[in-house]
Amino acid sequence: MKRGALIAAGIAAFLVFMIAMVPASQLARRLPASVALTGASGTIWSGRGRALSVSGRPLGGIAWSCSPWRLLLLHWSCHATLSPTGGEVSGDLSGSFGDEINGEAIRGRLPIRLFEGLVTPHGWTGELELDLSEIRIVKLRPTAASGTLYVRNLHPPGNGQALGDFELVVGEGTVGSNALNGRLRDLGGPLHVRGAVELGQDGHYLLSGDAAPGPGASPAIFDTLGFLGTPDSQGRRPFTIEGRL
Repeated sequence: MKRGALIAAGIAAFLVFMIAMVPASQLARRLPASVALTGASGTIWSGRGRALSVSGRPLGGIAWSCSPWRLLLLHWSCHATLSPTGGEVSGDLSGSFGDEINGEAIRGRLPIRLFEGLVTPHGWTGELELDLSEIRIVKLRPTAASGTLYVRNLHPPGNGQALGDFELVVGEGTVGSNALNGRLRDLGGPLHVRGAVELGQDGHYLLSGDAAPGPGASPAIFDTLGFLGTPDSQGRRPFTIEGRL
């Protein structure tokens, strides 16, 4: 290797080392306006924060460990763990300092109360289990993903009957569509559900399908399903839910 190349490599390594030693508190001050991090400690490439929130929604503590050498390619790559009360999820994240974040091996469990008022009604409880091989997020919205999401022990407000477990397989897109698509089904329990989910790039989501009472369904479930209209010959009633992330 020529002397000039060796000098350039040495300078680059020194700059990467210096950047890697920047305190995590500096990162907290330079996050987008919609993202807040408090109680930051360590460095920007190996640290933790006591509380992370996005658009005013608290998500819990976070810890990260990054590879500073990706900076030589103008990219960043980190392993991160999010730890809200009652859950934990971790995965590998990377990006190029733009609006896009790519994730791999995103796995763990989160309480669904974190999504209250966003994609779940107020007062519902349960766990969201993630098993995603990959996901792409643009401007804080998922635009592509592959893997499975599970909702465990879904329970409505009050003392109503638990509705069971549900599975959402994502990444099976519709031909000619730029939306993120998925298939929804129940995994047994007092409420049978099957349907399809579509999330557009503008954040608009549409969930459509049908529902029916399962074995051991309480009168409350029959009453709730009654609002969906007249059942078909198999006792299923169609439903549509839409909104915007």
